[in-house]
Amino acid sequence: MALLAERTELQVEAVRSLVEAPGPWTSVYLGLADRDPQGLPVDRSARWHGLATALLDDGAAPDVVAFLGGAVRAEPPGPAVLAAFAADDGPVRLFRVPRLPEPDSSCSGPLPRVLPLLGWLQDHPPHVLVVTDRTGADLETFTHGVYRRRTVVGPDDEIERNAPGGWAQGRYQHRAEDSWQHNAGQVAEAVAAEVRESGARLVVIAGDVRAVQLLEEQAPPWVRKETAWRHITGGRSADGSQGTRPDRVEDVVQEFVDEEVAALLGRFEEERAPGGIGVEGVPQTLDALARGQVAALLLVPGALEGRTAWFGPDPSHVLADGDQLPPPDWGPALRAPLADVAVRAALGSRGQVWLVPDGLPGSPAEGIGAFCRFR
Repeated sequence: MALLAERTELQVEAVRSLVEAPGPWTSVYLGLADRDPQGLPVDRSARWHGLATALLDDGAAPDVVAFLGGAVRAEPPGPAVLAAFAADDGPVRLFRVPRLPEPDSSCSGPLPRVLPLLGWLQDHPPHVLVVTDRTGADLETFTHGVYRRRTVVGPDDEIERNAPGGWAQGRYQHRAEDSWQHNAGQVAEAVAAEVRESGARLVVIAGDVRAVQLLEEQAPPWVRKETAWRHITGGRSADGSQGTRPDRVEDVVQEFVDEEVAALLGRFEEERAPGGIGVEGVPQTLDALARGQVAALLLVPGALEGRTAWFGPDPSHVLADGDQLPPPDWGPALRAPLADVAVRAALGSRGQVWLVPDGLPGSPAEGIGAFCRFR
């Protein structure tokens, strides 16, 4: 069998196509940096050799392991992780994931190991960075690990408010203010277009105080309703803020994600009360998944380590691993890590997946829960 590599953009649809495809699967995560945090050289070949040996011991097909080794060697170095997934009878899917805090790992089993990909997507939601002044703005849109940059130049160039004294001063000031308004309107239209195209839930804004104020006033109401707006310091001019801006944006994005997870758990606390649409615990959640009711799955990966479940050909074929065996009408049934089985079932029914860090108040019992589509 000839294996083919297929490089794929990291998004939820790509992860869904992975978990819906038949296995068995070989999953690999390998860092591509050529130096460690201390600046010392990193021997990628030696690290891959360790992963490959573990895969062969785990029963992975030798031709698949050899093919993955070629993909690892061909990947250019950089601050990223290569996530590779190979099924015995399908293409090898390759993802280059920026700054994934995932140690080198590999496994072979009936389902692909996609939790790190879902965690990265959750921690890096689409967002728009706007750095504006009274003449226009620089926009950076982040979607699935890719930045798109554009510059917006306002239609008016009457930007100076420093006018000569006398009877004409008020007219000059009015013309300048009017120009700022027009330019802010152009920026607002560009921000709305980027939000619509990327599906961004967050807008991070920096720049001239008056320009920021005008932009917020002129942003379409639907944009302000559907996105959170956060501010950072710094401007478009060379004020020294450019070098630290990526770190500050990253901090703001992480705060936004933490707030989303906290709000999700707050809502879950309300909905798991009698009469609500929340369920928790392994039997109850797997039952909801089997009936295709799950709108959003909540997982605490650390609490599910070592637990397994049954799954069948259809994503709705899920059953807790215990005394009960899968029904005969499933056809072939396999056992896999419970978290992987639940993720496959949720994505297969077009549900969302949320990963919850260990120890957060309001987390679901037994490390798994869900919001159902209806009571």
